[in-house]
Amino acid sequence: MMRYGLYFAPATDSPWWHAGCRWLGRDAASGAEFPHCQIAGVSDKVIGELTAHARRYGFHATLKAPFRLRDGYSEAQLISMAQAFCAAQRPIVLDDMQVRPLNGFLALRPDGPDDEIGALAMCCVRYFDSLRAAPAAGELEKRRHTGLSARQEALLLRWGYPYTEEEFRFHMTLTDPLSDVGADVVQAIRQAAEQCFAGVRAGTPLVIDALTVFREEMPGAAFSVWRRFPFNAARPWR
Repeated sequence: MMRYGLYFAPATDSPWWHAGCRWLGRDAASGAEFPHCQIAGVSDKVIGELTAHARRYGFHATLKAPFRLRDGYSEAQLISMAQAFCAAQRPIVLDDMQVRPLNGFLALRPDGPDDEIGALAMCCVRYFDSLRAAPAAGELEKRRHTGLSARQEALLLRWGYPYTEEEFRFHMTLTDPLSDVGADVVQAIRQAAEQCFAGVRAGTPLVIDALTVFREEMPGAAFSVWRRFPFNAARPWR
Protein backbone atom coordinates (compact mmCIF):
# COMPACT_ATOMS: atom_id res chain seq x y z
CA MET A 1 0.00 0.00 0.00
CA MET A 2 3.06 2.28 -0.01
CA ARG A 3 2.81 5.31 -2.28
CA TYR A 4 5.64 7.44 -3.68
CA GLY A 5 5.39 11.09 -4.71
CA LEU A 6 8.05 12.47 -7.05
CA TYR A 7 8.43 16.05 -5.94
CA PHE A 8 10.66 19.05 -5.94
CA ALA A 9 11.50 20.08 -2.39
CA PRO A 10 14.29 22.40 -1.28
CA ALA A 11 17.24 20.87 0.53
CA THR A 12 16.38 20.34 4.17
CA ASP A 13 19.11 22.75 5.30
CA SER A 14 17.90 25.57 3.04
CA PRO A 15 16.01 28.68 4.21
CA TRP A 16 13.21 27.84 1.75
CA TRP A 17 12.67 24.48 3.43
CA HIS A 18 12.66 26.02 6.89
CA ALA A 19 10.19 28.72 5.85
CA GLY A 20 7.85 26.19 4.23
CA CYS A 21 7.93 23.86 7.22
CA ARG A 22 7.37 26.75 9.60
CA TRP A 23 4.32 27.83 7.60
CA LEU A 24 2.78 24.34 7.47
CA GLY A 25 3.72 23.47 11.05
CA ARG A 26 5.45 20.23 10.05
CA ASP A 27 8.86 19.12 8.82
CA ALA A 28 8.36 16.19 6.43
CA ALA A 29 12.03 15.22 6.73
CA SER A 30 12.38 15.02 10.51
CA GLY A 31 8.72 14.44 11.36
CA ALA A 32 8.79 17.37 13.79
CA GLU A 33 5.58 19.33 14.32
CA PHE A 34 5.39 22.84 15.72
CA PRO A 35 2.98 25.79 16.00
CA HIS A 36 1.90 27.63 12.87
CA CYS A 37 2.80 31.21 12.17
CA GLN A 38 0.51 33.49 14.15
CA ILE A 39 -2.14 35.23 12.00
CA ALA A 40 -3.99 38.22 13.39
CA GLY A 41 -7.73 37.59 13.44
CA VAL A 42 -7.43 33.87 12.64
CA SER A 43 -7.32 31.31 15.44
CA ASP A 44 -4.70 28.56 15.58
CA LYS A 45 -7.53 26.04 15.25
CA VAL A 46 -8.81 27.60 12.03
CA ILE A 47 -5.40 27.92 10.41
CA GLY A 48 -4.68 24.32 11.39
CA GLU A 49 -7.87 23.16 9.72
CA LEU A 50 -7.15 25.21 6.61
CA THR A 51 -3.69 23.70 6.15
CA ALA A 52 -4.36 20.10 7.28
CA HIS A 53 -4.16 18.49 3.83
CA ALA A 54 -1.13 20.54 2.77
CA ARG A 55 0.59 19.71 6.07
CA ARG A 56 0.08 15.96 5.52
CA TYR A 57 1.84 16.14 2.16
CA GLY A 58 4.67 18.40 3.34
CA PHE A 59 6.31 21.38 1.66
CA HIS A 60 6.82 20.44 -1.98
CA ALA A 61 5.89 20.93 -5.62
CA THR A 62 4.51 17.92 -7.49
CA LEU A 63 6.36 16.66 -10.54
CA LYS A 64 4.69 13.22 -10.63
CA ALA A 65 1.71 12.62 -8.36
CA PRO A 66 1.80 9.83 -5.75
CA PHE A 67 1.54 6.28 -7.06
CA ARG A 68 1.97 2.71 -5.91
CA LEU A 69 4.61 0.52 -7.52
CA ARG A 70 3.35 -1.89 -10.15
CA ASP A 71 3.64 -5.59 -9.32
CA GLY A 72 7.13 -6.84 -10.06
CA TYR A 73 8.85 -3.49 -9.39
CA SER A 74 10.80 -2.57 -6.28
CA GLU A 75 12.17 0.45 -4.44
CA ALA A 76 15.62 -0.49 -5.74
CA GLN A 77 14.37 -0.01 -9.30
CA LEU A 78 12.79 3.30 -8.38
CA ILE A 79 16.11 4.45 -6.91
CA SER A 80 18.06 3.29 -9.96
CA MET A 81 15.70 5.09 -12.35
CA ALA A 82 15.75 8.25 -10.22
CA GLN A 83 19.55 8.31 -10.26
CA ALA A 84 19.63 7.92 -14.04
CA PHE A 85 16.89 10.53 -14.56
CA CYS A 86 18.58 13.13 -12.35
CA ALA A 87 21.99 12.62 -13.92
CA ALA A 88 20.55 14.09 -17.13
CA GLN A 89 18.67 17.04 -15.58
CA ARG A 90 20.00 20.54 -15.05
CA PRO A 91 18.81 22.96 -12.35
CA ILE A 92 16.16 25.57 -13.11
CA VAL A 93 16.59 28.93 -11.39
CA LEU A 94 13.28 30.61 -10.58
CA ASP A 95 13.22 34.40 -10.84
CA ASP A 96 10.75 34.82 -8.00
CA MET A 97 8.09 32.96 -6.09
CA GLN A 98 4.90 34.75 -5.10
CA VAL A 99 1.92 33.80 -2.94
CA ARG A 100 -1.02 33.48 -5.32
CA PRO A 101 -4.46 31.86 -5.41
CA LEU A 102 -4.74 28.71 -7.50
CA ASN A 103 -8.00 26.78 -7.88
CA GLY A 104 -9.31 28.11 -4.58
CA PHE A 105 -6.20 27.59 -2.43
CA LEU A 106 -3.01 29.58 -1.87
CA ALA A 107 0.34 28.50 -3.25
CA LEU A 108 3.80 29.76 -4.04
CA ARG A 109 4.10 30.18 -7.80
CA PRO A 110 6.91 31.46 -10.03
CA ASP A 111 6.62 34.97 -11.42
CA GLY A 112 7.17 34.31 -15.08
CA PRO A 113 6.95 31.67 -17.80
CA ASP A 114 7.34 28.13 -16.56
CA ASP A 115 7.78 26.28 -19.85
CA GLU A 116 11.05 24.69 -18.69
CA ILE A 117 9.42 23.51 -15.46
CA GLY A 118 6.50 22.06 -17.39
CA ALA A 119 8.90 20.22 -19.69
CA LEU A 120 10.75 18.81 -16.67
CA ALA A 121 7.52 17.70 -15.03
CA MET A 122 6.24 15.98 -18.17
CA CYS A 123 9.58 14.28 -18.69
CA CYS A 124 9.32 13.00 -15.12
CA VAL A 125 5.72 11.84 -15.62
CA ARG A 126 6.60 9.85 -18.74
CA TYR A 127 9.93 8.45 -17.54
CA PHE A 128 8.61 6.92 -14.34
CA ASP A 129 5.21 5.82 -15.63
CA SER A 130 6.33 2.25 -16.25
CA LEU A 131 6.64 1.91 -12.45
CA ARG A 132 3.12 3.15 -11.71
CA ALA A 133 0.38 0.74 -10.75
CA ALA A 134 -3.04 1.61 -12.15
CA PRO A 135 -5.07 3.60 -9.61
CA ALA A 136 -7.96 1.88 -7.89
CA ALA A 137 -11.51 2.89 -8.82
CA GLY A 138 -11.87 4.70 -5.51
CA GLU A 139 -8.78 6.79 -6.21
CA LEU A 140 -10.16 7.82 -9.61
CA GLU A 141 -13.50 8.78 -8.09
CA LYS A 142 -11.76 10.88 -5.45
CA ARG A 143 -10.06 12.84 -8.22
CA ARG A 144 -13.34 13.23 -10.11
CA HIS A 145 -15.08 14.52 -7.01
CA THR A 146 -13.31 17.87 -7.44
CA GLY A 147 -14.88 18.33 -10.89
CA LEU A 148 -12.78 17.66 -13.98
CA SER A 149 -12.99 18.90 -17.54
CA ALA A 150 -13.13 16.38 -20.37
CA ARG A 151 -9.43 16.98 -21.02
CA GLN A 152 -8.54 16.48 -17.36
CA GLU A 153 -10.53 13.25 -17.32
CA ALA A 154 -8.51 12.02 -20.32
CA LEU A 155 -5.25 12.92 -18.55
CA LEU A 156 -6.44 11.17 -15.39
CA LEU A 157 -7.04 7.96 -17.35
CA ARG A 158 -3.71 8.24 -19.19
CA TRP A 159 -1.37 9.28 -16.37
CA GLY A 160 -3.35 8.67 -13.16
CA TYR A 161 -3.43 12.42 -12.47
CA PRO A 162 -5.46 15.12 -14.23
CA TYR A 163 -3.00 18.02 -13.91
CA THR A 164 -0.31 16.95 -16.37
CA GLU A 165 0.73 18.09 -19.87
CA GLU A 166 -0.83 21.51 -20.59
CA GLU A 167 -2.86 21.36 -17.35
CA PHE A 168 0.30 21.36 -15.22
CA ARG A 169 0.92 24.40 -13.00
CA PHE A 170 4.08 24.41 -10.91
CA HIS A 171 3.16 25.37 -7.35
CA MET A 172 4.03 24.77 -3.72
CA THR A 173 0.77 24.40 -1.81
CA LEU A 174 0.32 26.56 1.28
CA THR A 175 -3.35 25.99 2.17
CA ASP A 176 -6.29 23.74 1.56
CA PRO A 177 -9.30 25.16 -0.35
CA LEU A 178 -10.48 28.43 1.18
CA SER A 179 -13.95 28.54 -0.36
CA ASP A 180 -15.71 28.12 2.99
CA VAL A 181 -14.11 31.09 4.75
CA GLY A 182 -14.69 34.80 4.34
CA ALA A 183 -12.67 37.16 2.19
CA ASP A 184 -11.21 38.81 5.31
CA VAL A 185 -9.79 35.49 6.51
CA VAL A 186 -8.39 34.70 3.06
CA GLN A 187 -6.72 38.11 2.94
CA ALA A 188 -5.26 37.69 6.43
CA ILE A 189 -3.85 34.27 5.55
CA ARG A 190 -2.37 35.54 2.30
CA GLN A 191 -0.69 38.48 4.02
CA ALA A 192 0.72 36.18 6.69
CA ALA A 193 2.09 33.81 4.04
CA GLU A 194 3.70 36.72 2.19
CA GLN A 195 5.36 37.82 5.43
CA CYS A 196 6.50 34.27 6.23
CA PHE A 197 8.34 33.98 2.90
CA ALA A 198 9.40 37.63 2.48
CA GLY A 199 12.88 37.20 3.94
CA VAL A 200 13.80 34.10 1.98
CA ARG A 201 12.36 35.52 -1.25
CA ALA A 202 14.53 38.60 -0.83
CA GLY A 203 17.70 36.72 0.02
CA THR A 204 17.81 33.36 -1.75
CA PRO A 205 16.54 32.41 -5.21
CA LEU A 206 14.66 29.13 -5.35
CA VAL A 207 16.40 26.59 -7.59
CA ILE A 208 14.81 23.34 -8.77
CA ASP A 209 17.96 21.30 -8.31
CA ALA A 210 16.83 17.82 -7.31
CA LEU A 211 14.09 15.23 -7.35
CA THR A 212 12.86 14.32 -3.88
CA VAL A 213 10.91 11.12 -3.35
CA PHE A 214 8.31 11.40 -0.61
CA ARG A 215 6.78 8.23 0.78
CA GLU A 216 3.36 7.49 2.29
CA GLU A 217 3.71 4.39 4.47
CA MET A 218 -0.02 3.57 4.55
CA PRO A 219 -3.24 5.21 3.31
CA GLY A 220 -3.88 8.46 5.16
CA ALA A 221 -0.41 8.62 6.73
CA ALA A 222 1.68 11.77 6.46
CA PHE A 223 4.10 11.87 3.54
CA SER A 224 7.76 11.94 4.53
CA VAL A 225 10.98 12.74 2.71
CA TRP A 226 12.59 9.44 1.73
CA ARG A 227 15.38 10.08 -0.83
CA ARG A 228 16.69 13.20 -2.58
CA PHE A 229 18.51 12.95 -5.94
CA PRO A 230 20.43 16.08 -7.06
CA PHE A 231 20.41 17.11 -10.71
CA ASN A 232 23.85 16.53 -12.17
CA ALA A 233 23.81 18.15 -15.62
CA ALA A 234 26.14 21.12 -15.61
CA ARG A 235 24.40 24.23 -16.89
CA PRO A 236 21.27 25.63 -15.19
CA TRP A 237 18.18 26.84 -17.03
CA ARG A 238 17.30 30.53 -16.74
